[in-house]
Amino acid sequence: MKRKGIRILVFFLLAGVLLSQLNRVLAFRYEDGIRQMEGFYKQPEGSIDVLVMGSSHAYVDIDPTVLEAEEGIYAYDLCASMQPVWNTYYTLKEALKYQHPKLIVLDIYRLVEPFDYVKESKLIKSTFGMRPSKEKMAAIRESLSAEQQKDAWLYFLEFSIYHNRYREVTFSDFLTDHSLPENYRGHVPADHVEVMERPDVSNVTGQMPMTEKTALYFRKLLDLAKQEEIPVLLILTPYIVQEDDQKVYNTVAELLAAYPENTVRFLDFNEAYDEIGIDFATDFADYDHLNVAGCQKFSSYFGKVLRTFYELPDHRNEE
Repeated sequence: MKRKGIRILVFFLLAGVLLSQLNRVLAFRYEDGIRQMEGFYKQPEGSIDVLVMGSSHAYVDIDPTVLEAEEGIYAYDLCASMQPVWNTYYTLKEALKYQHPKLIVLDIYRLVEPFDYVKESKLIKSTFGMRPSKEKMAAIRESLSAEQQKDAWLYFLEFSIYHNRYREVTFSDFLTDHSLPENYRGHVPADHVEVMERPDVSNVTGQMPMTEKTALYFRKLLDLAKQEEIPVLLILTPYIVQEDDQKVYNTVAELLAAYPENTVRFLDFNEAYDEIGIDFATDFADYDHLNVAGCQKFSSYFGKVLRTFYELPDHRNEE
């Protein structure tokens, strides 16, 4: 009987090791959401002064290494591609278990999100990097329609979602070291160039409301930051703004009236193209994102803005 129990225990231990190795090989490693969350968990406790959140606008356009080199500010881009604000809210709840930043920077581009649910790929990129927790499950449930709720546990456990990736696996997947470098801060540069036409939405004064769900989670996020006594800087990084986008942003000012400026501030950097030095012939990768040249300019300018408005540590003279 004792020998049988030992065999069962050994079986489950071996099965666990095998499953762990399969997970390592088959797991998604998207660099537009999952890797950012995985890298966040590796940051030393108390090391993040500025937590940058939101969509790809933030992780492509803000380079934390520039902020560190020029202003001594430690920042991390904890974002995901097209991340809706409800996923950002639960990501923040998860992040606050491990870090207590001195400032939260929130890219508000996805407030224009017209849907209450997201495509599977966006759900995966916003949640699969999270450790198992009630925040992860809540983020998954909020991203699924009523008909899809029965599948929430499949996304939570992950393996049943990515197990079909075995068709894409090569021998090198078993040998490659997929660990992130120690200096990884979530930034993903865009190195191509696309010529853009400068937008002008200065005459757009109309308003377009956010969806009820987006507005709810936007307020919940701001209230959470207020409860934690962390100021929030809402931003729009430079991009080719559309008229309907601007109408949504025009509603933000009204909503922010309930928050003192020392707790929530909004800066639209599409109003500062010239001050930043943006060149529409050389600095964009596409209509939504800056390329490496544009990112360097904006990150340098943004660092000076942070230093102007907020009291943040300067780590340049530290060992």
